[in-house]
Amino acid sequence: MSETRGTRKAPRLLVTHREQAIWLERARVHADHGRVIYRIAQDDLRKDYSVPYANLAILFLGQGTSITQEAARLLSEEGVFVAFTGTDGAPLFYGALTSYSGTAHFRRMLTAYAQPDESLKMAKSLMRARCDFMSKIGLDLGEELLDLDERTLTSAISRFRKGIENARDIPALLGHEGDYAKALYAAFARSAGLAKSGGFTRAPGEGRQIRAGQAPQDLANGCIDHGNYLAYGYAGAALWALGIPPHMPVMHGKTRSGGLVFDLADTVKEAIILPYAFAAAKGRLKGDLEKVFRAKVMDSFRNRKILKHLIGVMEDTLPRELTGHTSNPGSAR
Repeated sequence: MSETRGTRKAPRLLVTHREQAIWLERARVHADHGRVIYRIAQDDLRKDYSVPYANLAILFLGQGTSITQEAARLLSEEGVFVAFTGTDGAPLFYGALTSYSGTAHFRRMLTAYAQPDESLKMAKSLMRARCDFMSKIGLDLGEELLDLDERTLTSAISRFRKGIENARDIPALLGHEGDYAKALYAAFARSAGLAKSGGFTRAPGEGRQIRAGQAPQDLANGCIDHGNYLAYGYAGAALWALGIPPHMPVMHGKTRSGGLVFDLADTVKEAIILPYAFAAAKGRLKGDLEKVFRAKVMDSFRNRKILKHLIGVMEDTLPRELTGHTSNPGSAR
């Protein structure tokens, strides 16, 4: 993303060299003499803080937050990915159409999107990365937060790996993915004690609150929803940085809006979000549960450099360009 057009400034840092994300609530974001400032009210006092936008990849704007046009322009010039979020973290993303990134990654993605055999190859590669990340990160977090029985999780991963290799088309792969997801929910729910109360049923919802006193199953579902939306923000930012449209999936529906975001986010989201979600349901997170859960997940994303990781996964799984490989000035590497 170093190319300039007309008088437009180029971002000063590659996305992978920046701090990953900031979440703001009940704040007014505005510009002041070339700086981006956010203002919050505390005890009838207004306090202003600077947004380090030249060194920022993603800005989440939560409830009660507004942004001025000038601040949006400054964020756009630095290639900051902005996501407005609703009550449950539901994202409304926007990114500047003047973000002139190279087309090498897009051309490679077009090959995968347009050719069924390449779609299957890429989908399998993404699912292998999903298994690898769960084996590396999910197991450790599960043991740390929930005293998870490692054998149940490794068994589910092993079965999914076999299913990935045996799948001959996308519908078959989706079937194996569904079985894997059910096994993951069952393993984490059992570790959180939910199996004793009739088991756990995954029920995505909108507008669901996260608060103390909820039934453990509702609390787990709310946290999973909220965490998933955070992961979608990171995946969307990774695709945007690479110049790849999010509506070119290889697995989750060829006509589904933003399907590629789901394909990519799935490689990391369960391994981090499920341990924290079920830890909340088990009562192991204290304080304002929504804020504590969100902080834990975002800290985990930050510490593990998830944005850089997702960009790397995407670059590694894309097919080679048929007309020869051309480097992308917006690349992470």
